[in-house]
Amino acid sequence: MFCIRRSGGVILKIKKPLKILALVLIVITTALLLCSCSTIDVDIGRKGSGTAIVTIAKEEGVTEDSIRQSFDEISNGVKVMSEDQERLKLKSIKQTDDAFIVTVSFRRINYVKGLGEFSYMKSTDFVKELNNVEKVTIEYAKGIYKNTLKNYGGHDYKFDNATRPNKKVAFTPTDASTGESLEPDKFLSADGELANNKKGMVFSFFIADMVGVESITFSFDGKIKAYGSVNAEIIDENTIKIFPVIQKGKHIYFENAQSTEPISETKNLEVYAGFVYFELGANKLAIGLIIGVSAVLIALIVWGILSGAFKKIFTGKKFKSIVKNYDLYIMMIPAIALLILFCYLPMTGVIMAFKNFKVVDGIWGSEWTSMGGFKHFVDLITKPTSDFGKLALNTVILAGLKFIFGFVCAIVLAVLFSYLRDGIFKKTVQTISYFPYFISWVVVYSIVYLFLATATGTASDPATFADQGILNKIIIKLGGTPIEWYNSPQYWRAILTFTAIWKTVGYSTIVYLAAITSINPSLYEAVSIDGGGRLKQLWYVTIPGLFPVLGVQVIFSLGNLVRDDFDQIYTLTGGSAALSETTEVIGTIVYKSIGSPSAYSDAAAMGLMQGLVALALVLSSNKLLKKLGVDGVF
Repeated sequence: MFCIRRSGGVILKIKKPLKILALVLIVITTALLLCSCSTIDVDIGRKGSGTAIVTIAKEEGVTEDSIRQSFDEISNGVKVMSEDQERLKLKSIKQTDDAFIVTVSFRRINYVKGLGEFSYMKSTDFVKELNNVEKVTIEYAKGIYKNTLKNYGGHDYKFDNATRPNKKVAFTPTDASTGESLEPDKFLSADGELANNKKGMVFSFFIADMVGVESITFSFDGKIKAYGSVNAEIIDENTIKIFPVIQKGKHIYFENAQSTEPISETKNLEVYAGFVYFELGANKLAIGLIIGVSAVLIALIVWGILSGAFKKIFTGKKFKSIVKNYDLYIMMIPAIALLILFCYLPMTGVIMAFKNFKVVDGIWGSEWTSMGGFKHFVDLITKPTSDFGKLALNTVILAGLKFIFGFVCAIVLAVLFSYLRDGIFKKTVQTISYFPYFISWVVVYSIVYLFLATATGTASDPATFADQGILNKIIIKLGGTPIEWYNSPQYWRAILTFTAIWKTVGYSTIVYLAAITSINPSLYEAVSIDGGGRLKQLWYVTIPGLFPVLGVQVIFSLGNLVRDDFDQIYTLTGGSAALSETTEVIGTIVYKSIGSPSAYSDAAAMGLMQGLVALALVLSSNKLLKKLGVDGVF
């Protein structure tokens, strides 16, 4: 015989035929809230995260390494079921003379899957969601527990509906201070205490098949006001001990990894089910921050008075200038307010890049991600569906091609427009060149498809010739073989570059044309008198006159070098895997991840990363152009 010692000193004996690995799994699972030890003590913090401590008697085969190995297996299983997020962490394993003391932390117990079913939410939200997913108190009060439960190891538990409702396991909400029963309908009504207590929290739980566990103790950061469970005991104002009830059900599992047929056993299962309603206590961290900030402000005020710093400020020239021109500063307030409201406040959303963002929790309520908050950045580099190096290379190449050729084409077109005489022809040509800019990429896709469509069948078949795109018809007429454009990635960098330039080049000429028209005409006359033709006028007058505008455009264009035109790329290619070699960019990968738990956070991380690189490019290009004698942006 060998034993597991619990914290109270009582020893739970386990038969020797059990394997050491099974014993360690039992112990570690206990530390993670679903276990087979005599008691479990769980401390849940304000946000639903917390720790569990288990004491393991030193016996043959139970070592620190075996405990760590078994914990990794359980943690990986829980991670898979918890949307691929790290929920469990082994904080420490300490040794005494006769035991191992294992401390395990868990993150947001309501998102921990595989160890049971848990919810942790505001009491106001709990009441609102009763008709959806949290039928805990109403159903449990009738003795109707969950139909199924799945654990991290692939074990399923199904409870017999034919035996429900079961009065033996039914319970009613109970007042924690008086022990009196509360009417469920009144307790959970829209105007009841739960629905109106903004400080109230509700923790519900459902755990099955915990053989050998005598009780589970839950401690909360607040005062327990009511609870619901068949066998429960209030230890103190913030701690409750729950005892199991027996519920008939089926245990379904596979004997081993090679088994194809599941084993089903009907037996009495030990079930822990219920809820705890408590009121959060004062936030000690917030109080400490307020006290600390107040102390710093008071110290600054005292220092400013005693050192004379305030006197220097209020008697200085800058303060007097502000007072003298107070009306101008007052006029600035609306513009500053709009700037803060619509530009800077939304920037706080970038915090999603460092959190496991969930819509139900909101930006500030979501938990910080692992790796010091940089998990999503690491995942973007190491775990996208395509190689990150290829994604970054495709992004830069496509942006670079559009920048270079678009830049040149816009300048050439603007120069050509400047040579046209005023009249209907010039206005018509300019209007035609501007028009594509206002066309949706969806419409552009339809136009592109008319040119690139590829029919099935042989090229010589007249029936398929009519279905070919315009380019393939030309190729066939010239005796060539039609190209499967939508299966040929080598052509798509040129296609995307051409369509982007065709759509935007006319609109881009507006800035350059305005700069050309602002050049002093006498400069052209001087070159002409010296015998210079249009080519020399272009080289010595037009291009130098465009330098200020060129500098600004280059700076902003370089800032977009790491950004991809996702709307163009995805609309024209449809995210086709056949074209991914040259068209897959960071934006398309993030878009394809929509629906995954980390989609919002991944998108925020990608945007922040691109924004920082773009900022670095803008600052460096601005400094470089100023050194070359060209006016920068700032």
